[in-house]
Amino acid sequence: MRKLNGPTLSIVTGFALSTALPACARHVEAPPAVVSTPIVVKVKDTPPAELLRCAERPEGLPEDPALIAQIPTRIRAGIIRLARSFAANADHLDRLINWNTPTACQSPKG
Repeated sequence: MRKLNGPTLSIVTGFALSTALPACARHVEAPPAVVSTPIVVKVKDTPPAELLRCAERPEGLPEDPALIAQIPTRIRAGIIRLARSFAANADHLDRLINWNTPTACQSPKG
């Protein structure tokens, strides 16, 4: 048997590896089949009617300057904070209802 020299050995080794290494490579899996039917997504039902009522806004205090002057300043400030908080909550409720059913609640006057 003949002894192989360095260049010949590297060529033979390269050839042997080139035929053996592809068997070790990762095989790409076939892509999943395309779904031709639509996918059904369940959606929650519309909320109950009592939850879709627009906010009721009562009339405020009379605007008589003589009457307002009789309310102590700290109590008047508390009344103003409560009224602003109520108005913000009523606006929030109306926006939520209008998101579900557009133009169900009209914007308040004033």
